[in-house]
Formats: sequence, C-alpha cells, structure tokens
Amino acid sequence: MILLIAFGIQVPLVASLCHLTGHRGAVLAVAGAITFGFLATVFSGRGIWGSPGRLRLYLVLWPFFVWWTLGLLFAVFAPLAFVVSVAVRAPLSVGWAAALFAAALGTLLAFFNRPRLRQHDIPIAGLPAAFDGYRVAQISDLHCGPFADGARVDRWVAAVNRLEVDLVAVTGDLIASGATFVPVVAASLGKLRGRDGVFACMGNHDYFTDGEEMAQALERAGLTVLRNRGVEVHRDGAALYVAGVDDTWTGRHDLDRALADRPPAAPALLLAHDPVLFPDAAKRAVDLTLSGHTHGGQLGVPFFAKRFNLARVITRFTTGLYQMGGATLYVNRGLGTTGLPIRLFVPPEIAVITLRRAPAAARSASAAVVADSAPAMAGSSFR
Repeated sequence: MILLIAFGIQVPLVASLCHLTGHRGAVLAVAGAITFGFLATVFSGRGIWGSPGRLRLYLVLWPFFVWWTLGLLFAVFAPLAFVVSVAVRAPLSVGWAAALFAAALGTLLAFFNRPRLRQHDIPIAGLPAAFDGYRVAQISDLHCGPFADGARVDRWVAAVNRLEVDLVAVTGDLIASGATFVPVVAASLGKLRGRDGVFACMGNHDYFTDGEEMAQALERAGLTVLRNRGVEVHRDGAALYVAGVDDTWTGRHDLDRALADRPPAAPALLLAHDPVLFPDAAKRAVDLTLSGHTHGGQLGVPFFAKRFNLARVITRFTTGLYQMGGATLYVNRGLGTTGLPIRLFVPPEIAVITLRRAPAAARSASAAVVADSAPAMAGSSFR
C-alpha cells in the first residue's frame, strides 16, 4: 500500500513533466531519488514521526512530502485542464502547464497554513450570571514531533496567550509518537496562561509513548490533566464543572467517573479528545463538549470541506459545531498533522468559545444534529 501511494500519485506529474521539459531521464532521476530516499527511511526502522534526524528530515522527508503533494494536486487538476484544453482547442501542453501552476500554488498553501482564529458564542441554559461571557480557548492535536517542533508549539502558545482568556482547554494528541518530544511539548504548554488555569485531556497519540509519563510531564509543567475526573471553577460564588475523559482508543475512558463529582446545578464543560463520546455526553446533560481528533479531515474539498473530508470515514462529527438538544459539541480542527504533514483546504485553528446565558427553556430533549452555524472571524490568522 505504501508503494502504491508513494508511486501511483506521481505518475501524471512525472508524465507531464517529461512531456513539457523534453528531459525524460532527468525527470525520472529526480522523482526516483526523492521517492526511494523516502522509502529507504520508511523501511529502515529509524522512524519518520518519532525522531528521524535533521538531515533526513530536511533532505529526504520534506522534499518527498512537497513533491508528493504537488503530484496529488496535479492529479486532481489535470483532468479539468484536459477538458478545458479540448473545449477551447488549446494545445495540451498549455493545459498541463496551467494544471502544474495550480498544483504548485496549492502545494504552497498546503505547507504554509497559519492557524485561523475561530470564535463562537455558545448559549447554555442555566449558566450563572458570573460565567456569562466566560471565554475558553481550545487547542488540540498539536502532534509535536519532527514536523511540529518546540519552536512551532511556542508560537501557537504565544498566540493563545495574547487572547487573554479565562480558561485554556487542550484536547489531546499532543505528540506524534515516542518519548523524544514529551518534555518538549510539556515545556511549551507549560507557558500557556488562563485566568482559571490550563486543563488537558489525553488523546490516542499520547499513548504512543508511556502515557503515565506523558500525563506527569504535563502536570509538572503546570497543566491540570483530567483523566476521568472533573474540577470546579468558581466565580462570585457560582461554579462551572470542568471535566475530562481519558483516551477512547485504548479503552481508558469513563464518562460516568468524569462526571461523578459534578454539583447538581453546575453547568458542565467536558474535554473529550474523541467526539464519538458526544451522544453519551448529551444524554448525561453535559452542556458543552470540546473535542479534536479528526483534524477536520486534514484533506477536504474546497468550499465544502465540512461535509467532504477524510474524517467522514471515521465519524459524522468532523469539524465545527454540533448540537443535540441542549448539548453542544465543538470539534477543533487542531494545529498539527498526522500521517502526511499537510493540510489541504482544512486550515489549522485556535478556537475561542464564549459562554452565554440562555433561558432554561432552551434545554430540549431533541436529538437532532445541526451543522456549524455560528459565525467565525473570517480572515483571522496567527503568525
């Protein structure tokens, strides 16, 4: 399968470059060197997403991913270019050149995505007046590793801190794989600041190493790691219950334990890396669930990425806001990547959720799921 993916996507690109340049041997030599260097790293046992080393990272892995993305996008644009060329009776070489230009532009966008700021107001029935306007910043799926190092995570952390929110929620998958980047991501996330603290839950990738050491490193850095438990946050005598569940993929999650200490009248905010838990959370009257895991699909169809993206294969809750009666879910697209270190038409994000009071009558037994309808700040991005 790896061979098919690595070679198959490149065929249209290689063929067109051979035709356009007239230098078949040179094109094949470049494509072969890039691809076989990548495959040698994959099968060497040294690892790609753990710690491949700087030379392999910059001389082998990044060149392959850029080249492969160019091939993928060219394979998408080439059929359209062929149809247009035939329709207007233009030389095919013009169509291939146009497709190549579009693919190159798309490749630049795929690798230079800045996080978008997404802001949503969430009405919560019975929310105490003291928490009306309460702001929660959520980041997720950093996948700290060779493709998202400590310096990059530091920039994300600085962007969150500039927002000056009341609480920061970090919803799992903080590393890519292995123990190398555990102290790195813990040190960076330890710089996060929220008036009422920084809370985290574990994701499946956080157990691609020693999960206990991962949780302890985060706690030592100053984060409160919620593993099937909750805590109360107080304002002017009122309480907000902030809970978190452990990883679903390894079967460590226990929603009932996470909610066991919830005061009867307190609204509940749940950190759950995997959005699959949302229906169960809604049945337990959790007001707001913050999740990640999906990356918004990471690869999506332009202008329709919410409905058509790769995450649709694993869940219906792929990105943005969903509602079941009085319960709301927000699925964060995350900041990092997994698998291929690219995002196509699914930019990374930092979300700010503002809690708003809603009439008690707003709670409904309805289980209808609605699409993302809350406004976001168009064009906002972080450096």
